[in-house]
Amino acid sequence: MDDFEQLDYYELLAISRNASAEEIKQAYRQQMRRYHPDRVSGTAPEEQAYAGRRALRINEAYQALSDVGARAVYTRRLGGKASAPPRQQPTPQIPRDHQAELYDRARAHIDAGRTLQAVATLRELQQLNPFYRDSAALLAQVDAAPPRKPAPPPAPPRKPAPPPAPPSSVPDRNRRALLIGGVGSVLFAAVGGAAWWLRRTPAAASPTSASALEPTSAVAIAAATPTATPEPAPTSQPTATPTAAPPTATPTAAPTATPARLAEEGQLLYSEGFRSNAWPSTSGSGWSVAEDGGAYVITTARGLGNIWAYRTSPAGKNMFLGVDVEVSGGEAGLVLRFSDASNYLAFLVDPQGGSFRVEQRLGGRPSPLIDERHRAVLSGPDASNRLAARLEGDQIDLRINGQRVAKITLAAPPPSNQYGFVAVAGDGSVEATFRDLGLRALVP
Repeated sequence: MDDFEQLDYYELLAISRNASAEEIKQAYRQQMRRYHPDRVSGTAPEEQAYAGRRALRINEAYQALSDVGARAVYTRRLGGKASAPPRQQPTPQIPRDHQAELYDRARAHIDAGRTLQAVATLRELQQLNPFYRDSAALLAQVDAAPPRKPAPPPAPPRKPAPPPAPPSSVPDRNRRALLIGGVGSVLFAAVGGAAWWLRRTPAAASPTSASALEPTSAVAIAAATPTATPEPAPTSQPTATPTAAPPTATPTAAPTATPARLAEEGQLLYSEGFRSNAWPSTSGSGWSVAEDGGAYVITTARGLGNIWAYRTSPAGKNMFLGVDVEVSGGEAGLVLRFSDASNYLAFLVDPQGGSFRVEQRLGGRPSPLIDERHRAVLSGPDASNRLAARLEGDQIDLRINGQRVAKITLAAPPPSNQYGFVAVAGDGSVEATFRDLGLRALVP
């Protein structure tokens, strides 16, 4: 039996029974940042399994305590015992954050000037999680930094000028010669100084090349970061040779009257307001992905193709996803059944065109399954559309703004517990904004 099973919901979230709604929310986010499966992806299998079970229990606690009525019933069921202070969990049971350790170790190497050790540590961290904090940019910065040069030796001390010779009594007839000699020395010194200045002036006017003064800027694109995959236009009509039976897609025709809005199904396991830096934040040449004040924003320049970010679902392969999407300049939406950069399913919306599209990508080759206009899509430059997908085995149910737009039976790519967001650049740049993500476990 796991150690947390004997804890009640208040103890599990480390809060008192009179905690406010905001305190409950903050405690929930803190616990999920600690035990979410993505945080322990590089640890031992038993630690990953422990974190997954505890994350589900934390979600149960939040669902019960965030609802006023359910919280009152649960508290009465616990009895009238006084609220005990939060129990300290034994340290060995807490999954070790190996990624944070690697990041701190790399920072220590950089501060100490150990460039080679810092590069090796950052590369190890990139293999575990290419999106961890600013590790990608930090690796590029360390790789591009020039080796440190030793400080120049101090200049030798100047010798003191010899004291002036005491004046001597010179006969009057020699004073004229001394005066002429002194004037001649001054003239020669002036001529020599002018010649030195003429030689010096061109060198001082020659600027130092920019490459010698300015540091080299480098942009890191990690191996698993969002990749740009523009598709070249074919010069001839390609011939499709399917090796398996094609999937069956059944788009729902737009009715003449607005149908009732379908509710999102299942038990809410994970909600994201994009203020906790839980999603990856990185950038490359012409693209970026980052949280921005309660939203997750993907930007991409013209011609870069699909730019995506993904995470692991705590619900497993069967789930219900929903997110609000705003798009400017192209298409954006959900990534479903993500296996790798070459195998996934994209559910995209184009508010400017009032249409949606479903694209299947296998072995790096895109294959459009559905591409049609639909009245469920809200149009306009500031339109926000809520995209939802119900995934259960081979069955995929797609919805826009509460209306079912397609039901698909699809065997490939196979079901996966990874999902995410994607933006697709067309003839211009794209900015896609995602808000209010909800992930639910399907209730049998």
